[in-house]
Amino acid sequence: MALYPRLVEQRVADAMSDTRIVLIVGPRQSGKTTLAKKMANKGMEYYTLDNATTLDAAVRRSAV
Repeated sequence: MALYPRLVEQRVADAMSDTRIVLIVGPRQSGKTTLAKKMANKGMEYYTLDNATTLDAAVRRSAV
């Protein structure tokens, strides 16, 4: 299955060059997860807050 080119991909890569965390937001089924996973394959880490353990860690970390 071919993927549509994501015009925002370069902007996310640029943001990742000097920022540790980049949030990708948008409407449902617009390709956010696909983009994040694709970029994670290029050496960037991918985490989802849909994972209860990851969400808990993020909440505890933000309270510090």
